[in-house]
Amino acid sequence: MSNDVYTLITTMKNEGAFLVEWVAHHKVLGFDNLVICHNDCEDTTAQMIKRLSKMGLCRGHATRFRPGQSIQRRALRQAMQYDEVKQADWIYVCDADEFLASRIGDGSARDLVAAATPEVEAICVPWRGFGTGGQKEFKPGRITQQFTLANATTGPKAIEYAFPKTLFRGDVVQHMRRLGVHTPVVKEELGRELRREVPGGIPVEQGKSILHVQADYSKAQVNHYQLRSMDSFLVKSARGKVNHVNDKMEFGYWVRNDTNEESCDLIRRYDDAVEKWMNDLLSDQRLNTLHNRSVRWHENKIAELHADPEFSQMIGRIEGHRARMAAGEAEAPEGAAYGGDTDVGDEDEADAA
Repeated sequence: MSNDVYTLITTMKNEGAFLVEWVAHHKVLGFDNLVICHNDCEDTTAQMIKRLSKMGLCRGHATRFRPGQSIQRRALRQAMQYDEVKQADWIYVCDADEFLASRIGDGSARDLVAAATPEVEAICVPWRGFGTGGQKEFKPGRITQQFTLANATTGPKAIEYAFPKTLFRGDVVQHMRRLGVHTPVVKEELGRELRREVPGGIPVEQGKSILHVQADYSKAQVNHYQLRSMDSFLVKSARGKVNHVNDKMEFGYWVRNDTNEESCDLIRRYDDAVEKWMNDLLSDQRLNTLHNRSVRWHENKIAELHADPEFSQMIGRIEGHRARMAAGEAEAPEGAAYGGDTDVGDEDEADAA
């Protein structure tokens, strides 16, 4: 077993109803450190992170930002100050709706690295977008068990390239201009690109943007539950995109990302271990209470949005689109959003050009 230290960095807002499963999953994957940045939470996310920190399970960070700034970029930059990041041998960035799943070895992050070449600097795991499966209502419980339909891997709707999430060596930081949402952006003076591979030691295809890797799900993927249920999507839409200031997620985002072409059960391999972790976490009375309060907040927020004329109109458009889909009168665009819409902005696109 490798003695390397694995650190994960994430940013969250109002994710308390889903936080326990997310923490459990990534502890099962073998991440030693979780650095969880948060901002402006109306539910109990911040209190849950504080409790998890007291339990020795994460480092919490309240993101500092000014109006007009990208909160996620600020969070990632500020996270670099912590020893958990500075001393890490491997670093990974993901969001609260993303769950890494691997077919390699025991499914851990360590076995993912073991299957790479010795020279690798960045393992780029392709996103795989998961749709709602027709689920309208929010149901408390594990997201990874409720939503099992994903974007296609064969046929006309299959995507050729996907956005990646990157597990990279800690010594890359010295060459890094910025920690991107999807992958590190290196300084020009390095004079070369990072040695990037997709899972299994396969080189990333040359000639594409660093934001696109081959959509090869044969070894590993990042399950991206960007919508969850329709009700939960309303809450996410009201929050907006964390990397785009004043940008709400609306109907077009739904159409692009409600991908339900194929059933995928890869993540089932983690079920028993995640269940044990969740039971252990929720045996802490304080954390359990905070979790339940976040679930109630999420339910109350959904009721509030259903009563809002703007969101009622969006619900009508979504339900109309779903009815047309069922009748064969409409379909999602081919290659919907490279495995899910991304939070990259203009700066990221310029970096990737």
